[in-house]
Amino acid sequence: MNTSLIKRFCIFILISIAVSCSSDDDTAADNNIPNEISITDEILKLVNEYRQSKNLPALQKNETAEQLAIDHTRHMISQGIIGHDNFEDKFNTLKEKENATGIAENVASGQNSAQSVVTSWINSPPHRKNMEGNYTHIGIAAIKDEKGKYYYTQIFYR
Repeated sequence: MNTSLIKRFCIFILISIAVSCSSDDDTAADNNIPNEISITDEILKLVNEYRQSKNLPALQKNETAEQLAIDHTRHMISQGIIGHDNFEDKFNTLKEKENATGIAENVASGQNSAQSVVTSWINSPPHRKNMEGNYTHIGIAAIKDEKGKYYYTQIFYR
C-alpha cells in the first residue's frame, strides 16, 4: 500500500510540474511575458513616483487599458513605426467598458529600460503633460520586436 501511494504521489507531482511548465513556456514563447511584466511594473512604479513628486495621485493598473496597450504595441511592431493609430477606437472601448471620460496615450521605441523610457517621456513636454494629467488608471505595454528593440505604450484614462 505504501509503495502504491508513493507512486501515485510521484506521478501527481510530475504531472503538476509538466502542466505548470508547459503553460509558462507557451505563454513566455508567445509574448516574452517574464521580461514584459518586470519592465511594465517598473514603468508603473517610476510613473507613480514621478506623479507623487508633483503631488498627484498614483495611477492604478487596469486590465482593459493594459490589453489595449498590448494590442497597440503589437500593431506598432507590425508597422515598424510608433504612432497613435486607432486612438478613437481605444477611447470608445474605454468609454464602453470602463466609463472613461478622458484618455491620453504615450508611445515610444528604442529605449532599453523602464528608467530610460520614463525619462524620455518626462523630458518631452507633450508626454510629460499626459503623465501629469488628471487620470486615475493606466495600461502599459513593453514588447520587444524580433530584433530585440522595445516598443512601449501607456494608456491613461479617468
